[in-house]
Amino acid sequence: MKRKNQKFMTLIALLLVMCMVFAVGCTPASQSAAPDSEEPAKEGKIVIGLSEPSSGWPYISAYMRAFEAAAAKNPDVTVHMLSADGDIQKQANDIDDLIVQQVDVLLVCSLDGTAIVPSLAKAKAAGIPILAVSNEPNEEGQALLEGFSGPDDKEQGRIAARIMAEALGNKGNVAIVEGTPGQSTTLLRSDGFREELEKIAPDVKILAAQPSDWDPAKAKSVAQAFLTKYGTEIDGIFAQDDNIAAAVGEVVRDANLDKNIIIVGTGGSKNGINAIRSGLIFGTMMQSPTIDAEQGLELALKIVKGEKLEQKRNIIPMPIVTPDNATEYEGEW
Repeated sequence: MKRKNQKFMTLIALLLVMCMVFAVGCTPASQSAAPDSEEPAKEGKIVIGLSEPSSGWPYISAYMRAFEAAAAKNPDVTVHMLSADGDIQKQANDIDDLIVQQVDVLLVCSLDGTAIVPSLAKAKAAGIPILAVSNEPNEEGQALLEGFSGPDDKEQGRIAARIMAEALGNKGNVAIVEGTPGQSTTLLRSDGFREELEKIAPDVKILAAQPSDWDPAKAKSVAQAFLTKYGTEIDGIFAQDDNIAAAVGEVVRDANLDKNIIIVGTGGSKNGINAIRSGLIFGTMMQSPTIDAEQGLELALKIVKGEKLEQKRNIIPMPIVTPDNATEYEGEW
C-alpha cells in the first residue's frame, strides 16, 4: 500500500511539472506582444464627422449628397454623416457618438445655435477641432470653432431687403414669413432684412412677421392670414426660403393680387428659380449646396493638416436672381 502511494505521488509531481512547462510555453501572443506592435486603426485615414439638423430638409439633403460625392474623390477620407431629424437632443447624442469615434475633425450644422453649445464644448474638451457649416452657432459657440464655412444668413436678409426696396421704389408695407422660431437662420435673416430696410428704405414699413417652420403648407396659412388682415395694404412679402416663397406666391396669385404684391425669397432652390420664371415671386439669391459642401470639405482637410484658416468666416458666393437673369441659373435643391 505504501509503495502504491509513493508511485501515485511521483506521478502527480511529474504532471505538475509538465503543466508548468506547458503553461510557460503557451503564453498567448497577445499578452506577450509589445504594446506598440499593433498598427493604429486610422493610420493613413482622415475621419470626418458631420452632424446635420435633418436629412429630410431639401437643402441639407443636397448638401449631404454633395459632401459625400466630394469626399469620395479622396481615398484617404472617411466621412461619418449623422442626421438629427429635427430633434435637438438627437443632434447632441449624434455629436457624442462622433466624439466617442474620435473623428479627426467635427463639422456641425446646428439645429439650434444656442442649444448646440454644450455639445461643441464637449468636442473641444476632447481635443477635436470644430468647423461650423451652413449656419453658425451663437457667439459663445463661435468662440469654440476653428472657423465657419457657408452662407451668411444676415447678409441674405440684407440682400432680400435690397431686392424688395428696389422693386417697391423704396416705399410701401411688407410682411415676413419666417422659418422656425428661435433658429439662428430665422433670426439672422430677419435681423438683416429689418436693419437694411431701415438703412436704405425707411419708408418701407414692416406690418407683421409670423413663423412657418420652413413648411410650405404652413407658409400658405400664414400668407392667407396676412391677406385677410391687411388685404391690399400689403405691397411685399419676404419669405425666408424659396420653397415657402413659392407657396406664398400661389396664395397671392389665387387672391388675384400677384400684380400688386412683390414676393422675395432666398436660397435659389429649384422651386424658387422656377417661381421667378413663372412670375410667382420676384427675386431671390443663390445658395449652392454643392459649393457649400465642397468648401466645407476643403477647409476641414486644412484643419486636419494643421493649417490655420486664412479667415474664420468663409462665406460662399450669393448672387442675386431676378426675372432679368433667372434663365442663367438652375436650382440644385
